[in-house]
Parts: sequence; structure tokens; C-alpha cells
Amino acid sequence: MWGEAMQTLSIGELAERSGVASQAIRYYEKEKLMPAPQRTEANYRRFPLDAVDRLQFIVHAKQWGFTLDEIRELLILQDANGDRAQAKRIAKEKLHRVREQIKHLSRIEALLSRTLAECTGEGPMREGCPIVEAIAEKSE
Repeated sequence: MWGEAMQTLSIGELAERSGVASQAIRYYEKEKLMPAPQRTEANYRRFPLDAVDRLQFIVHAKQWGFTLDEIRELLILQDANGDRAQAKRIAKEKLHRVREQIKHLSRIEALLSRTLAECTGEGPMREGCPIVEAIAEKSE
């Protein structure tokens, strides 16, 4: 057992402090985003206090659109005091994919805007619908 000096958190306490559900914490542990926690003699998980910061990093990275693999890679670099160039490479690749997604969404926006302008919104579908026809013609 650990000394009194080392404060740890149960999974419920960690969930409450981080705002991340216990089920997600167990999933992140399984996916190697969270280090395996210490266990009590009764096999209960006990997490260090810095696990709250790590979980919040994971949540923020997901909000930025990073995949779990990318987040894992960033955490490995952080844990190993790795090279910043690697983190920059990951971020540059993410930025490239984000810009590609923006281009794709801009094309979809233009198509939707055009087809909505062409559609009167009146009459039966069998007379033809510019929206359905545009989707059938060219899926982006």
C-alpha cells in the first residue's frame, strides 16, 4: 500500500474532477492514452492527481479534431520528453487535413445553396426535386 503522502483518486473522483465519464476513462486506459493506474489490494483503480490534467488534454485535443492515435502519439512524446519537431509534424499534418475538410465542406455548402435556390419547395416529388437530383448526380 502507498504512504499517506501520495494522494490518489478513485475513478469516480477522477471522473468528477475531470468531467470525463468513468467509462471513457477506462476506454482511454485500454487504448493506452492513460497509464495503467495503481491498484488497491481489492483491485480498485487509484489514479495520481495529474491524471486530471491528462484527461483534460485528451478532451481538448479531441475538440481540436485530433484522432486518438494522434493524441496517443503526442502523449508519448510528452511522456518521453520527445522532440518538439515530432509534435510540430503531427500538428502540420492535422492542419493540412483540416484545410482539406474545409475545402470539401465549402463545396458541399455551395452545392446545397445552389440547389436550395433552384427548389421552389412546392409540388410533388415525382415532378422532380433539384435537391434529390443534385445528390443523386454528384455525391461529394
